[in-house]
Amino acid sequence: MPVLPPFDHVPEALARLLLIGGSGAGLVAARDMACAAGDAWSDLADALALAVWEDVPFGPEAVATLTARQEKRPFLPPLVARPLAAVAAGIRPTVPEPYFDRLVVRRDIPKILAYLLERQRKQPDDPGVLHRLASFAPMVGPAADTRAIAAVLAAAPGALAPFGAHMAGELALLGRRPAEAEVFLRRALSALPGAGTRQLLAEALWRQGGRDVAVMELASACQERPFDLLALSRLHDWATGMADRTLPLEGRVTVLLYSYKSAALLDRALAALAETDWTFAASGDATQLFVLDNCSGDDTASVLAGWRERLGSRLSVVPLPVNIGAPAARNWLAGLPEVRAADFAAYLDDDAFVPADWLGRFGAAVAERPEAGVWGSLVRGLTAPQYVQSADTHLLPTPRVTEEYGRAFGLARPWLTTADWGQYEICRPCASVTGCCHLFRLPVLTGLGGFDIRFSPSQYDDLDHDLRLLLTGRTPVFQGHLTVLHAKATGGVSNPGGAAYGSGFANQFKLHNKFDDGQIAAAAGTAFAALAEDAARKVRTLVGMGLIDGRQDREAGDCGR
Repeated sequence: MPVLPPFDHVPEALARLLLIGGSGAGLVAARDMACAAGDAWSDLADALALAVWEDVPFGPEAVATLTARQEKRPFLPPLVARPLAAVAAGIRPTVPEPYFDRLVVRRDIPKILAYLLERQRKQPDDPGVLHRLASFAPMVGPAADTRAIAAVLAAAPGALAPFGAHMAGELALLGRRPAEAEVFLRRALSALPGAGTRQLLAEALWRQGGRDVAVMELASACQERPFDLLALSRLHDWATGMADRTLPLEGRVTVLLYSYKSAALLDRALAALAETDWTFAASGDATQLFVLDNCSGDDTASVLAGWRERLGSRLSVVPLPVNIGAPAARNWLAGLPEVRAADFAAYLDDDAFVPADWLGRFGAAVAERPEAGVWGSLVRGLTAPQYVQSADTHLLPTPRVTEEYGRAFGLARPWLTTADWGQYEICRPCASVTGCCHLFRLPVLTGLGGFDIRFSPSQYDDLDHDLRLLLTGRTPVFQGHLTVLHAKATGGVSNPGGAAYGSGFANQFKLHNKFDDGQIAAAAGTAFAALAEDAARKVRTLVGMGLIDGRQDREAGDCGR
């Protein structure tokens, strides 16, 4: 019963969750499915329960689940079992906290943290308070200094100390303080070795330039968690140089934007684009930018006129007398003769800000996975870069229910539920990438018949396009080593009660009813087959480099032992 990817002998539904990977909700879902799979998979369930707890050591649910499994069939060494019991003994029953609950509803993070710090001062040994403190602290924003909160976590008393140091290290890493994170994490490991802490330490070392030692630290963590595909992928990309690789795109590239009433953000997006290293495009200085103005009516025309003067012939403006919506705007741009003559087309949102080497990062992804149909990027929120706004999305078919608004599939996006300290900076196939920044080969883009205008004015046209791509046998590829900052100024209007909620809900309904169950199953099958092949290839590479143990006679019970 091998535990290394691609999980050939694991039940399909569980194997798919393991292939997706992720911490937070993703790891919890895999743990719960393994727990429900019966005694044959109890060793894997134990290992996953341990991994969940290591990642959130003060989390009441994680503590309770691991404690229950340990009591049913002891499997943890005393070095781990004793501190687990200490944390479990310290967790207090939940009591009503009306003031705190109101703060959570209002998302008033500064007041939430002030309340929790006062609670912690009065009850320093309450794991539940420390858990909430560590959960809310990353939400304060990139400009906030979280050193004081990290110090409070690191000062957790008695048996809680190594866990507090672990969470302080993670908070320092999120705050871009890797040297400080290393101090906390080494303190945690000296008291209680664990794969979760070791992964964070590897990341802290990597960010300080200690590449060789970071690789070895992460390899050690992967030996303890051979089922952790994200960590294995990160290790592969570090060890092979993929994490740093930039390569030219072989062929002519066009860059396509469409905009509607976003003059200020468009100005910033074009300013970022102007810093592009065009040597990563074979067309170099001849690479063209096309911006379609969807009848904005604000200052967009003057912004574009200014950039036309600065960029000269590189920039072409397509003004329209009406707003035709996002799918039609994409199609209009793809239909321009200059674009049709190119080899690649990159679409960017008008509020997406790319780094200077973005074309080189795409070039590396194309070289790594040349058979893909589209390549996408990692996207972080402009005001919350410690969280992933979009990464690789995976498709989980669901039984279509009989009610009127039945859904044909779910989207696995575990990156939405946790702060990100680098675990999604990987390159691999998936089911869908975000339309905020994605790259197409022109024959693939035009061969699918364009973006479906039924998803006007916006939302889900890019996901629909990726589903149609999967049905041709090609997959999207996620290039997590390219990070794009996204303002996403229109996001709030798509929430319930927002101006765009109705159209978004309608488009989602259209999408789920456009494809039958057989097509959804086929699309998911294509994506997961590519992901499994990619995982197996990376494991072979890491085994060949001597970084992980590739013996397939290891039992699932070895996980985390």
